Amino acid sequence: MKSTSAATSLDNLDNSPSPQVDIYTDGGCDPNPGPGGWAAIIRLGDREWVLSGSDPNTTNNRMELHAPAAALALLEGLLGRCRVTLHTDSQYLRQGIAEWVAGWVRNGWLTSDKQPVKNQDLWQTLHRLTQAHEVTWQWLKGHAGHPLNERADRLATEALRSLRRGPGAPDAHHAAAGGPPDVEICVKASCRGAQGVGGWGAVLHTEERTKTLSGGDPKTTANAMLIRGATEALRVLKKPCRVTLYSDADYLIKGASLWVQGWQARGWQTKDGKPVANRVEWTALLEAARPHQVTWLLAQGDAAPADLALAGKLAVQAAQPETPDDQSSARLDGAGDTP
Repeated sequence: MKSTSAATSLDNLDNSPSPQVDIYTDGGCDPNPGPGGWAAIIRLGDREWVLSGSDPNTTNNRMELHAPAAALALLEGLLGRCRVTLHTDSQYLRQGIAEWVAGWVRNGWLTSDKQPVKNQDLWQTLHRLTQAHEVTWQWLKGHAGHPLNERADRLATEALRSLRRGPGAPDAHHAAAGGPPDVEICVKASCRGAQGVGGWGAVLHTEERTKTLSGGDPKTTANAMLIRGATEALRVLKKPCRVTLYSDADYLIKGASLWVQGWQARGWQTKDGKPVANRVEWTALLEAARPHQVTWLLAQGDAAPADLALAGKLAVQAAQPETPDDQSSARLDGAGDTP
């Protein structure tokens, strides 16, 4: 299953233990059962995440359940408990939440006919996540012109179409005509020990070409290499772009999309009053990201792009430089100009 998400930087949330969030979801497949797509739009004030994904063999109902489950899980991981208003046009989801799920829980996830509840795995996940947040459900009439509901529908449809186009095809973040180009960046790091010879690798992917970058340092940490890899990849871009940056490291993704605003507000100190590690690297990353619209995506397991593995190989190679000069350099391979 392929999954993507988008996030803009968040303001300091240390004093907001229960942020107010709006979620808009949609999902479906064609034919049913068959290949399907889902999408969720998450709004926190003027900040936004967008998630979408697909499954080659699924049902309409499973896609409708997957979207809110994915959105609530992301919030749980990033922000903890939230006050959520979840908007959906799914009658299946509406009836399940409002009428059925309490009885299923009492009956050990059996229906009134003593049959196992269909899509039990997703219902159980969704039920747990609704307990982790304060969720208010808002049902919308489908295709009635609500902008965010319509947008979620388009994202889910595009996720399905992307699945049909096959690997490497443009996805739901395909750039609109005349808009800034879309770039996907995958970043990995490697380091020998807690502090030692380290390297980073990055893969930049556009609709037309793929580029690889790597670099290293004789005395560094894996975290420092992660930040530097993201920074160097963003610096390569010659004009403002819409960037989706993938990493499997919480430190980079949560740091860039969540923690850094709090650090800045506290004068680059942690909640415990200690100096933030890698401040120089974080400052450089913020400067490199400034011209762009950056999406910070934690991508692990099935959600990880294939380019992330290539970035990992580049990082390992960079952590074993052949000459001293290579240790502090960034190498760029690939044909054509970078956007």
